[in-house]
Formats: sequence, C-alpha cells, structure tokens
Amino acid sequence: MSAHTLLSRVQRRAGQVARELLPHNVHYRPTGIQASSKALADQPGSGASYAEVYEPYVSELRVPEVFDVLRPCYYTPVPTREQVPAAFVLSLPGGRINVDNRSSLAVITADNQLLADVSLQFSPTTYGMAPASQNPVLRQRYFQPPVRVPGTVCSLLSGGGAAIGNYYHWLLDSLPRLHLVQEAGLWDSIDYFLIYDRRHQFAVDSLLELGIRDEQIIDVQQHTHLVAEQLVVTSPVRGGGHHAPPWVGQFMQQAYLPLATRGRQPRQFSPFVYVSRRDAAFRRVRNEAEVEALLAQYGFESYALSELSLREKAALFAGARTVVGPVGAGLANILFCAPGTSLVEFLPRNLVVGDYLDLTTRLQMPHYPLISRADEASGQKASADRQDDLTVDLAALRQALHQAMPQRTLQTA
Repeated sequence: MSAHTLLSRVQRRAGQVARELLPHNVHYRPTGIQASSKALADQPGSGASYAEVYEPYVSELRVPEVFDVLRPCYYTPVPTREQVPAAFVLSLPGGRINVDNRSSLAVITADNQLLADVSLQFSPTTYGMAPASQNPVLRQRYFQPPVRVPGTVCSLLSGGGAAIGNYYHWLLDSLPRLHLVQEAGLWDSIDYFLIYDRRHQFAVDSLLELGIRDEQIIDVQQHTHLVAEQLVVTSPVRGGGHHAPPWVGQFMQQAYLPLATRGRQPRQFSPFVYVSRRDAAFRRVRNEAEVEALLAQYGFESYALSELSLREKAALFAGARTVVGPVGAGLANILFCAPGTSLVEFLPRNLVVGDYLDLTTRLQMPHYPLISRADEASGQKASADRQDDLTVDLAALRQALHQAMPQRTLQTA
C-alpha cells in the first residue's frame, strides 16, 4: 500500500470518527426516515412532485454454477431473480443532500427526514447495499452548514465507487439518471447538475457532449452539504441493487453513438478488442505479453482506454465484434456494443462477481467468463482482494475464443 493511499485512509477514518463524536450543528441530522418518495409526494402540503417513468418488474438472470461455487465468502451470491422497483423522478422543494461519507448518500427532506428510496449506503465488507437505517448520516453529529443553491439542482450522485471517480459507476449508475429526467419532462428546468468531482474529466466531458454547459456542472467538493431551492433526484438506476434495466444500454447508445461519428472521422479500430489494464494501478494481467501474442493470432489489437477520448471509446466498442479483457471499469464501455458482440472476461479467483454477466445479458451479448486458478486467491478481505493481479490460462483462453468467435477461429486454424 502506498504512503498516499494509507494517509488517505487514515484521514477518512479520522473524519468519520470526528463526525460521529464531535457535536456541531446537530440539528441538521435527520430526525427520522421517510420510506417512500411516492408516499411523500402524496402527502398534502409536501410540495414534492413524483413522476414514475418505468413500472416495477421482476428481473431474471441465469447464473452459471461456477459463479456460486467459486464465489469468495465475503460476497453475496449473484441473484438469479430480483424485484426491481419502479423507476421514478422526484422534485423536492428545499431538499438537502449530505455526502460527508463517500460510501453513502443522504437525501433529506425540508422537514428533516432521510428519504430512503433515493438515498444510498453500502456495506464496507460485502460491497452490497445496506438498509436506510444504516446510513451514516443518522449517526453523524458534526455538520457543516449546507451551501444554499438557488434554482433547480439535479443530482447525478450514485454513491459507492462513483464517489471515488470510478468510470464504471459513472456510466452505469449516474449518467442514465439523465434519461429518467428527460422522460419525466424536467430536462429544461434544470439549472445545475451535481456530480462528485469536476476533476474527473470523463464525467465533465460526458455532460458537455450532451449540451450541458460547463457552468451548470457543480460538484461535491464544493457542495458536500447542499440545500437546493428545488432538488431533483431519481431512483437508483439498478433499483434492486444488482440487475441493470434494459433501458440503460438503449439510452447510452442513443445519447452517445451519434457523437462517435460527428465531425472529424474517428481513428480506425479493430473489431477484435483487447482491453488492457497496463494503465491501471492494480488488477493487471501478469502474463499480458503472452496473452496479447495469442490474441494477435485472431486479429486482436490491444487498447489502453485511458488513452482514448469518450468519442473514441464509443466508436471502438460500437464497432467491436469480440471484446476480451480483465474485469474492471473499462469494460463498462460494452454499453456501446451492438447486440451479439461477445465478451471474454478475465476474473481473478478472488473477484468472482456477476456485474458483467448481468450487463451482457441486458445487452444481448454472449458472455464467456475465464476464472483464474484457485491458488491465486489470497483469501483476505474484499478491499484487498479486489486489487490482486491475475494470470490468464492460455489454453483456457484459446478455448474461450473458439466458443466466442467460431468463424474467426476456423479462419485462423
């Protein structure tokens, strides 16, 4: 662990302890929990406005047995069936947002109630969603006065990984909220869009591409505690916590694929894409040179996605026929892939998670997981094992390629 990482963790922990022990502006702490945005809007005099965009439904997912057999003990099983609640947008006069804890998000009503179905909190041990009663804001005692923002603020905050600049959560859990706002007819009423950090250039660029002006983008770094004249929030994109709705991919492609070919033609890319993590600090492929040499026999080219613009990423994945790479945020770009594009995903033995199993199902993409050897699992805890590097079994990779791209393998045989 680097000295910078260690210092950051110590500072976060110290801040958490201070917020829970030192009393300051305690009257900002919620005095109760309001379970339902719809119920709030139905209350006479609340001033809240609720718009349901999609009805609730039951989502199904076929989970291969290997995901349960090899799943580390600290992860919950990938659900094969999930009750997905309604997708909605809520306008909340005098609504507050508190984001003192980067793993949580507290949306608070004008009468000081934590609004459960638009707030968010994660378990630090399982990386799963926790109930509203565990939101840290309910234990918090130290509050900075909220920054008052005139006009209408739309929150794109989604908690968890998005709070630390994770590209995956931004594409999957934050940006699609704009679709709900559009469908609710509120887009033109928004004065400001709230994100986590303007230093995340990919987040700013993705909003500018949609015609949002730079001065409309505000962030949590300056607004850790915010009260808006009118606050617009949406239900979580993955309402049940795991299964992505089909409309996410549809929105992302409709919104961004036209940009990929607008103006100057983007560079030419191979339809056979290997997503390298050579530009990442962790979860890299130890034998990447051998992997790339094998993939080259089938026409693959290697790409480090940090070197590409958003438009180039959209063009790369839109033109892909087969994508190969280790689990990580970069694979979220399969949101731009056409149905039928296959994904060969490298999974470390200690990170057998179903995120891309689920997403490929919604995008109608064949999915071929390649799980590393058992002896590579350190068996420590989620926060450490998520960062372990992996070694790819070349024979298993060749077999997966024969399944994922049979016509191509016939040509190269």
